[in-house]
Parts: sequence; C-alpha cells; structure tokens
Amino acid sequence: MLITSSRKPSASTRTLCKHLASFFGCEYANRGKMGMGEVLDLSHDTPLIIVGEYHGNPGSIVFYDRGGYCVLSLHISMLPTEFSYPRKSGVIPSIGGDSELVSVISDVLYPDGSNDSSVVLSLGISGDRMDFNEQDKVLFSLRVKSHKIYDGDEDCS
Repeated sequence: MLITSSRKPSASTRTLCKHLASFFGCEYANRGKMGMGEVLDLSHDTPLIIVGEYHGNPGSIVFYDRGGYCVLSLHISMLPTEFSYPRKSGVIPSIGGDSELVSVISDVLYPDGSNDSSVVLSLGISGDRMDFNEQDKVLFSLRVKSHKIYDGDEDCS
C-alpha cells in the first residue's frame, strides 16, 4: 500500500500521511509534481491512499483499490489527541466498529481477507469517529464529516 498527499501539502498533512504510513506499515511518498498516473504507477498495483487538505489542514482521504479505481472518499478533520508514532511492528492493524465504512476500508486494504484481530494495532470506526489505537492507547483520531462510497466507475473529484 502507498500513502501520499495532495501536490502542495502543509506540514500537518505530511504529518498525518506519515502517521498513517507508520500505522499501516506501508510506504509514504512525497507527491511533488507527480500526476495521478505516476502516483498509480508508484503504488505497484497495491491500494493507494491520498490525503488532501482544506484550508491548510488535512481535509480528505481518498482510497483507491489495487486496480486504481476510487472506492471511498472521506471528508475529515483532525481531533485533538496526543500524537505518538506507532511502532512499525509488522502487525496488520485490525479494523472494527459499527460503521458501514469498516467493511469498505477492510475490503480495500485487505482484499484477501487478512483483516485479523490484532490486539496491538486497531482502527476503530464508530459513528463519525476513527480512532487509531496501539494497545489500548489512542494514537490519533479523525472525525468523518461525510463520506461517499464509489462503484468503481465514477470520478472521485
């Protein structure tokens, strides 16, 4: 999986990208002037996450599947928490909760069904909140203001 940002990300957007890459144990790439085709090539047929911004802060997260099709778009805001980088433990984070987003995100990130019940790292999605946890400690949280699930043939913009 690859995580990148919009073309001219703010420091807080780059920080969120690094936190997400560390949490999921995947690669983060500075986007720079890369076009969407180049970003998809760089992802090497793995899921892709692009973090966009709104008024200089992280404002959106768009999930692409292995084929490069847009699957999910989230309009988000950061919730105040104590940031602490998760350790790259090689553990696949579990994804759980009572939101319809759980199955969509699990299907994109773990299409082979490898979403195990990790007790080390977990992503809890409930209501309008996404909590990224290590053990029982919340590392960081996002508020989902709105979301859109795509069929694979629609434009994400």
